[in-house]
Amino acid sequence: MKNEKLVNQIIKAVGGKNNINNVVHCATRLRFTLKDDSKADDEEIKSIKEVLSLVKKGGQYQLVIGNNVDRVYNDLAKVIGIGSGDNGKKNDDRSVFDKVIGTITGSIAPIIPLLAGCGMGKVLLLVLTMLGWLTTESDTYIVLNLMFDTGFYFMPAFIGFSAAKIFGANQYLGAFLSLVMVHPDWMALVSEGDPVTFLGIGVSLVKYSATLVPALLAVWIMSYVERFVKKIVPKMIKVFAEPLLVALISVPLALIIVGPVGDFISSLIAQGSMFVYNHGGFIAIPLLAMVYPWLVSIGIHKALSPISIDLVATRGFDPIIRVVALCSNMAQASASLAVSIKSKNTQLKSLAFSSSMAAFLGGITEPALYGVNLKLKKPMYACMIGGAAAGLFAGIMKLKAFIYVTPGLLSLPMWISEEENNILLAIFTLIISAVVTFIATFVIGFDDPVEEKSQESNMVKNDEAVKKHTKLKSPLDGELIPLENVNDETFSSGIMGKGIAIKPENGKLYAPCDGVVSAAFSSGHAVGLTTDDGVEILVHIGIDTVSLEGKYFHSSVEKGQVVKEGDLLIEFDIDQIVKAGYETTTIVIITNSDDYLDVVPVNKKNVKVADDLLAII
Repeated sequence: MKNEKLVNQIIKAVGGKNNINNVVHCATRLRFTLKDDSKADDEEIKSIKEVLSLVKKGGQYQLVIGNNVDRVYNDLAKVIGIGSGDNGKKNDDRSVFDKVIGTITGSIAPIIPLLAGCGMGKVLLLVLTMLGWLTTESDTYIVLNLMFDTGFYFMPAFIGFSAAKIFGANQYLGAFLSLVMVHPDWMALVSEGDPVTFLGIGVSLVKYSATLVPALLAVWIMSYVERFVKKIVPKMIKVFAEPLLVALISVPLALIIVGPVGDFISSLIAQGSMFVYNHGGFIAIPLLAMVYPWLVSIGIHKALSPISIDLVATRGFDPIIRVVALCSNMAQASASLAVSIKSKNTQLKSLAFSSSMAAFLGGITEPALYGVNLKLKKPMYACMIGGAAAGLFAGIMKLKAFIYVTPGLLSLPMWISEEENNILLAIFTLIISAVVTFIATFVIGFDDPVEEKSQESNMVKNDEAVKKHTKLKSPLDGELIPLENVNDETFSSGIMGKGIAIKPENGKLYAPCDGVVSAAFSSGHAVGLTTDDGVEILVHIGIDTVSLEGKYFHSSVEKGQVVKEGDLLIEFDIDQIVKAGYETTTIVIITNSDDYLDVVPVNKKNVKVADDLLAII
């Protein structure tokens, strides 16, 4: 067994055979469901050379292995006694907390760019009026203000549409239900304040515009109503009877019971957050900033997003979560910059510098976190120190964010409102975070990895690569997405290699080059290819689509098969995959990118099958 030593190391590190409840694999990771996570030794896992990264997410203990994961899984399956061909069995043994957080973040994530865009639009209007270029009475101002207000005012409708997909309900019914809660006539009733009854039952007059929790709960209840209705409605009248009955049951429930309960929960969260801020913010903020990098590393920080969004929407500002994110983001950026300056490893210097710039400018910390600081471990301690120092200053000075957007240098306007201008405080905060973290990184130090290959051998290999200059064609029709924008840290951080992503227009994946199928998966969601000149390619359809267990995928190839450019490899049903709650963004990466000078994507917005996609030089 080729991977016997590695498999035994992994089994020992995760707590032994008896601690493994289930294990599956996707294109890059072994995904364990353990009986007791505390029995797993994280440090021992990270010390295993073949394990690129450890991710704890969604109740799973995930080991990032890379393109060789299927072989490792097969050998692992033999040792622990499960079938290697079925890639494990689907399970949903996540804790209630994991399920709730997954549902909330899955519902909110799609609308965050809209909220950030509308928020920055509001700041733009504010700046234009401060400069005297627009007046609040002008038609242009009124139209622009109306446009940017729409994103927040109708937030329940966006949440309802998004949440319906997560709950497996009709998305348009989800949007309809949420829109009823912000209908102008309902808002007029709320404003008038006169008692309202429905079939003799009193209805609470609650203003649901710019709220999150009421719509989320209402659509959750509606999903059960819809399932019940589908069971009892005859097929011949379901076209009109199903939505009619769902509306007649769900809307009164939402207005009489669910909405008021959701509003109470929102108020409780907001009041609790403000109580902590007002009575202990100078302590709570630095403490949260200190642990925030670790929350990000395991994905738990997403549980804080609803609090931040709700505070901005209902109170007009967030004095906690966005402030903590600013402290943490600048710390990650600064630690990575310090590594870039101090390291003698040329590959690490390059990765650390580019990761640092992404974090400083846009607040995109995944490359710095996963690719540099978490890998070296000691810089994370420096991040904790710098984040806490900045958090203490921000807490004492009562720094507030007025827009929900990722904190960075390019988003500094998020600290301005019509009543307050916190930009100087935000700048002082980020300077404290950056300077303290930078110094701490140098003082604490880190284990600088030794380059495995000599400069001379690298030059020879790179010269050969330049001569070969391999080009890959697009395997799909679709819109190009930079790899760093992919919603999966394993790919976006670059840890698996360089490449590009495509948002597909149809469900047919073709070979991007001549080569041999080096990895084929029973789930059909990914394929690995190796060209004659040694370029190793991974094409991964969707995010976490391995969980579908091959449903909606049909692979036409098997491992070891020789393929030609343009051969059909995989067919997949985009609509059904999206309906099941998964993204279809397809990632094309070169898993042995380090063997080449560079992997350069084409400069286009959209591609068709057989268009140039990547140049490997």
